Amino acid sequence: MELTNDNIKTLSEYLRQTLSPELNIRRPAEQFLESVELSKNYALLLLHLVDKPEVELTIKIAGAVAFKNFIKRNWPVTEDGTNRIHLEDRELVKKLIVNLMLHSPEAIQKQLSDAVSIIGRYDFPNKWPDLISEMVEKFGTGDFHVINGILHTAHSLFKRYRHEFKSQELWTEIKFVLDKFAKPLTELFQATMNLATTHANNPDALKVIYSSLVIICKVFYSLNFQDDDEPGLLEKLKAQVCENVALYAQKYDEEFQPYLPNFVTAAWNLLISTGKQSKYDLVS
Repeated sequence: MELTNDNIKTLSEYLRQTLSPELNIRRPAEQFLESVELSKNYALLLLHLVDKPEVELTIKIAGAVAFKNFIKRNWPVTEDGTNRIHLEDRELVKKLIVNLMLHSPEAIQKQLSDAVSIIGRYDFPNKWPDLISEMVEKFGTGDFHVINGILHTAHSLFKRYRHEFKSQELWTEIKFVLDKFAKPLTELFQATMNLATTHANNPDALKVIYSSLVIICKVFYSLNFQDDDEPGLLEKLKAQVCENVALYAQKYDEEFQPYLPNFVTAAWNLLISTGKQSKYDLVS
């Protein structure tokens, strides 16, 4: 299929028909889309359709759903090496999808974010090394629609680290992510916390800000979940908090005395809940 406006209009009409409650209209449209989905440029036509301002939102959403399902069915290369998507299409999809996802309405953003996660499951990081850099770049926009889109994508992409078996390949991938993502994520967390203070009396703003903080913490959790002998960010944070408390107890003994019992209790609870692995030595 050529990447033309006429073909985009054709897909748009068939997508409209797939929304029909009448089976004799809906099913032929679904069959047509199934018959052409392995054609070159099919995925790109769907992405361009989703990006067209003149296309109705309901059709765009249908296109985004169709794209996600197409990716889910066809992006994995089969065990016998069969590749159902043209290589050029694969590369162009990866170049287009992140920016398109981030400037799309929320209903479309969710579908494209899921598609990014599916592609990332198979291509990241070896076949998609620029993904993290492209995502981090968007943190600087200050637009929480964009930032939250990136965070939700990161969460979908990294949450598998919680469940995968340990391997050198997994450690290598997580280190790759941490090298590129840990510092920007920390800076984003700090900036977002500052915004929470600034907008303390604005409930609408706080709702957006705290939703961002929640997803940042979910990403943080995924990146620190795998057990390792080396202390992770969470262990370093706990250790640093303990050191800060000890400093105040030593330097400001009299002023700090009223708060000491609560801190001692908290520190004790932390110690008795800490494992025996060497990575916890910083805390204990």
